[in-house]
Amino acid sequence: EAVRGFVEQFAALMVQTGLQRMAARVLAALFTTDAGALTAADLVERLRVSPASVSKAIGYLQGLELVRRERGPRRGERYVIDDDVWIRAWMTSARANAMWADAARQGAEIFGAVTPAGARLEHMGRFFARLSDDMAGGPTEAAVGDALTVLAALVHAGAPLTVRQLAAALGWPPDRVTSALRDAERHPDVADPVALRCPAPETYTVVARLERLTATQREALGQPR
Repeated sequence: EAVRGFVEQFAALMVQTGLQRMAARVLAALFTTDAGALTAADLVERLRVSPASVSKAIGYLQGLELVRRERGPRRGERYVIDDDVWIRAWMTSARANAMWADAARQGAEIFGAVTPAGARLEHMGRFFARLSDDMAGGPTEAAVGDALTVLAALVHAGAPLTVRQLAAALGWPPDRVTSALRDAERHPDVADPVALRCPAPETYTVVARLERLTATQREALGQPR
């Protein structure tokens, strides 16, 4: 009885963190079994639910990469939870945060960083980029160095440059330039106080991060030359 109570409590905790109730119950059942694997029939019996409910929950958990199917010792399949499931879930979450950051940065560029909507999206992008970096371990020192070199090249050029132009000027392969540009986009704190912009396909430039200045300061400075 104590075991059943713990499993239900464990499932309830996962529901509070956003997991669907049935998926949480299935995951809790798998996590607390010695084998770390159960068949659909096992889950139906343990949870006292319909096979359809189990099937739907398993599909949902597979989509989150929390469980996997494998061929059982007899006919049929069983569902398995691996010991490194939380590491994989963590990395999946980090990738999702990176996607949020990319989408927010695109929106900020479309609306303009000086508009209220653009400023909100810019802050959102920086937050999710930082969160993704923290979860994934952050960019390597070499990646940061390449990103800063590309940014310095764009500042020095004072005009938009294509990937090929940057590669030729820096003596780098185009793939290295592309990776550096991607890192500069994904890690805005690295580029601060400038921001990378893409005025045309495969063409990049840098601009001042205008949210660093108040509206009064921007007005006093006038339009950038």
